[in-house]
Amino acid sequence: MIEKLRKYVNLDRIGAYIPIPADAVTALSLVVALLGVFLTWSGWPLWPFIAAVGALDVVDGAVARARGTAGRPGALLDSTLDRYTDALILLYFYPSVPHLLVYASLVGTFLISYVRARAESLGLSMRGVGFMERAERILYLLAASLVGLFAREALVPALYLYAALVNAAAAYRFLAAYRALKR
Repeated sequence: MIEKLRKYVNLDRIGAYIPIPADAVTALSLVVALLGVFLTWSGWPLWPFIAAVGALDVVDGAVARARGTAGRPGALLDSTLDRYTDALILLYFYPSVPHLLVYASLVGTFLISYVRARAESLGLSMRGVGFMERAERILYLLAASLVGLFAREALVPALYLYAALVNAAAAYRFLAAYRALKR
């Protein structure tokens, strides 16, 4: 869904002002996410780390496009480190929610990306297919962490809903790809 907004928002202009290479921005996202695990587990709020990782995720591609350095090696690095940061963000919730819920959330989160990558390797275009793409997942978890600040008891139901949504999104994307491949 948010993917459709990209045609209205030109992030590349922002990327031109970032003084470090895109791959360094991507790596910084991982460092922030990892640091966030240790700090959130010791009592820091979740939302600043989720917001920072989300902002860095938006900026890295913009930097690459603005500098003319976008390419397959950077795309591979970005996708790979995005999976690590996805897992680390979900670990922020580990001390506060049932552990199996974090696992179910992680499986759905990874399957959304996996189905897209596998379908695209088979020649399908999956950009914008479905819901709960990366930006939407980060925004959802950011919102859940903010709600959790004021209503701690709402955090577990919010993550149950997240797990249901990401797994439904993965199933939806799989079915869309499967149907397209059957034609």
